[in-house]
Amino acid sequence: MTVGAAPADVCVLVEGTYPYVAGGVSSWLHALITNLPDVSFAIVHLGSTPDRGRARKYTLPPNVVEFRDIAIHDAAWAGSGSTAVRPSALWDELREFHAQGGCPAHGQALAPLFRRLASPGRDELQARDLLYAPEAWELLTERYQKRAPHSSFADVFWTFRQTHLPLFALLQAELPDACVYHSLSTGFGGFLGAIASLRTGRPLVLTEHGVYTREREIEIAQAEWIYNERREGYQLTQRHGFFKEWWIEMFRFMARLAYETADSIISITRVNQRYQLQNGADPARMVVVPNGINVARMEGLRPTVVPPRAGLRVGFVGRIVPIKDVKTLIRAVKLAAASIPGLLVQLIGPTDEDPDYFAECRTLVETLGLGNIIEFTGQADVRGYYATMDVMLLTSLSEGQPLVILEANCAGVPAIATDVGACRELLEGGAPADVKLGPSGLLTPVSSPAETATALIALYRDPALRQRMAGAGQERVRRFYREEPLYTYYGALYGRYCTQDREAVAWPA
Repeated sequence: MTVGAAPADVCVLVEGTYPYVAGGVSSWLHALITNLPDVSFAIVHLGSTPDRGRARKYTLPPNVVEFRDIAIHDAAWAGSGSTAVRPSALWDELREFHAQGGCPAHGQALAPLFRRLASPGRDELQARDLLYAPEAWELLTERYQKRAPHSSFADVFWTFRQTHLPLFALLQAELPDACVYHSLSTGFGGFLGAIASLRTGRPLVLTEHGVYTREREIEIAQAEWIYNERREGYQLTQRHGFFKEWWIEMFRFMARLAYETADSIISITRVNQRYQLQNGADPARMVVVPNGINVARMEGLRPTVVPPRAGLRVGFVGRIVPIKDVKTLIRAVKLAAASIPGLLVQLIGPTDEDPDYFAECRTLVETLGLGNIIEFTGQADVRGYYATMDVMLLTSLSEGQPLVILEANCAGVPAIATDVGACRELLEGGAPADVKLGPSGLLTPVSSPAETATALIALYRDPALRQRMAGAGQERVRRFYREEPLYTYYGALYGRYCTQDREAVAWPA
């Protein structure tokens, strides 16, 4: 594989992350590209609306030969005016797709319909068809009469447009030519990857760090904007069940199409594979490829034996966003502070992804009188903080296989984390040889400030336990979570697919 060759070896599809958001998936992808210098990459970033002034958090490595931004909610490309006549069979297929909620009966494939939608030519539906064609209006009114006759038609109309326009934007998007398409989630990235594979016949690799559909379901369940939004001339009513389910159906459909189309369906943990199976993934194409970290970069930050000191220094590493449930962390700190004199909590990570949520977290800190205990550091080099940290705290509602737990354990810092994703496996071990090493942290229930506070107090009162957990974590990462096998695996997978060998590569574990 030659850098700079046309087409690119791999076109990576990312949604709302690299290179504009630091940490997590972005760090993983940047390291992958950097450590495969002989593979040429094109990057396609899917964002909401055009933003030419948005700053990049990463400098693209030299083997990235092309970068494109696609705004999925930019309606300017839709055009206006009359529409061409499309085959009635295509509208019938789209109507049947809607009748089944985007998830046809088991065994009925999605790919044939979307292969037609993705195929250039006179039969291809355009965005203006969705907006102006009589058939689209008929489809909309049928959906309203059958599924929500007692709801506001304005709600149905705008929800129809908001859920469909991004998909048609992606159907009409121009992608870099590549030997392999690689999406780092289902959702819009997985949908675009499926369309690219259907259109070109090239392989699609799907790597899920978390479970995108499940995370969107959590966000939708909490969302107020779906119902409280006001538009000129309309008061949108609150029909929680129907409209939220509509959005959830869309994300389930995109997941199913991605799973149906992908040649390799990769999860970073076995825990998340059950969600993939529930959404229609083929077990024959599924593989677990765990995350790995640069051990040399993290180990040796702390002395082997940490001298005793007063208080407890706690760190959170991650984005200040709702899915991380930082508010539970803040409430837990309030409860624990009465029992831990000298408690210091540092929240290390970007605060600009959800400014409203960050503002709410700061207000909560002030309201609870924690201004002298909790510090928001913003984006920073985490190694300096791991060097002085006693405990790493993670209160997420959903996770995949958090790199921050691996980093903290490698640095000799025990962790407290919610029992989501692969957190139990990381802290208590997976394989029998891993379990024998002992726990490297404590698990707590989701949204449980009291239990989280109890865990903090327990580790504060038992420095010897913290020391044992630190040793177990360091050994676990050294033996089972080095990054080198990860790069070897993806290099082999890309190489095989670039030679048009569609057989997947097995993970050696």
